[in-house]
Amino acid sequence: MWNIWKQEIYKTASRKILWLGLLLLLLIVHLRLYEERSRYSVTIDGQSYSGQEAIEKDQALTAAYAGILTEEKVHQIYQEVGFYYYDPQQDQMVGNYCSQYITREMTNFNQTDSGQLESIQFLEGDAWEQKAAPLLQGSVRFDYAYGWSDLRETFSFLISIVLFVLFIIGISPVFSDEYMLKTADILLTTKRGAKSGIWLKMAAALVLSAVIYTVFSALLWLMYQSVFGTQGLDASAVLIGVPLQGYGLDSILHFFLFAFFLGLAGLLLLTSMTLAVSAICRNAFLTVIISIVLFLLPYAWMQALSVLLTPFLSTRLLKALSHFMVSMPFFLPINWGFSFTAGQVQMHLGIAAVMTVCCAALGYWKYRNYQG
Repeated sequence: MWNIWKQEIYKTASRKILWLGLLLLLLIVHLRLYEERSRYSVTIDGQSYSGQEAIEKDQALTAAYAGILTEEKVHQIYQEVGFYYYDPQQDQMVGNYCSQYITREMTNFNQTDSGQLESIQFLEGDAWEQKAAPLLQGSVRFDYAYGWSDLRETFSFLISIVLFVLFIIGISPVFSDEYMLKTADILLTTKRGAKSGIWLKMAAALVLSAVIYTVFSALLWLMYQSVFGTQGLDASAVLIGVPLQGYGLDSILHFFLFAFFLGLAGLLLLTSMTLAVSAICRNAFLTVIISIVLFLLPYAWMQALSVLLTPFLSTRLLKALSHFMVSMPFFLPINWGFSFTAGQVQMHLGIAAVMTVCCAALGYWKYRNYQG
């Protein structure tokens, strides 16, 4: 049994395209961070800073305002550091993290054409009540979160798209390669080949995927921590773009732990689904194509298919299908972005768990009953 386990781990881990892809992703993230740090600039008390010094100055300034965000604190920030604006003489944006946050979230900055100082003013009336007031109810903790906001974007994109496609390519030959090499018939005649050996193949793929995902996430985290430190992890997740409504208003650290486990659940389902396709198809390339199509199907559903089928399906069925689609690997890692309640997120995780088991059972049954 141990030999089967080691062999399956080795077979999957020996796929160079998987490791080359992972190294390329880490290199891209490193270059992104290098560029981000190089072009980072702030203006504090009329003095401009750039690079790592600017990040540290910005963090020190924000620490003075850290705490529960209130209307009084917003006006204090405005009185002491002003708005974030475009200076045509310098041809650059002027300000710091504090001024940028209140300007983007609580003024008409996004509606101005030029972003120049004289055209910026605080929102009023319904606009203030709808956009700014919900942030000032005593539940949002303010602190420096620029780096964590960037990590959220990077992590969400890499995990939900690029990394998952790499895993599809790495896992797809588990069963289909044996069909192509004509070794499946021999393996299925061995003592363990038609029973526990199949589960060991699947378990090896699931465990290896989970380990690689965990190590990759940790490396990503350490790369950002080396540039931005740990300041702001106890601030509210809404500061990095997590919807104020629904589940996920806790701290930024809590959000990243939550996002990590959502991604892990999505990866386990993706791995199980790819294994099932690999057990059905007798060609590794076809397995990759079908698995990627299934992976992208939820996106196609949200963008087009649900609209096209609206006249033909009931509202209840459309809603049920949409909940099913956001439980799939493409959307599950970014499930937090849909403003779902805690109960709905738990439902989606439950659907993902059931589908993981069903796909694994399907893969087991198809491979065990293979007849060359």
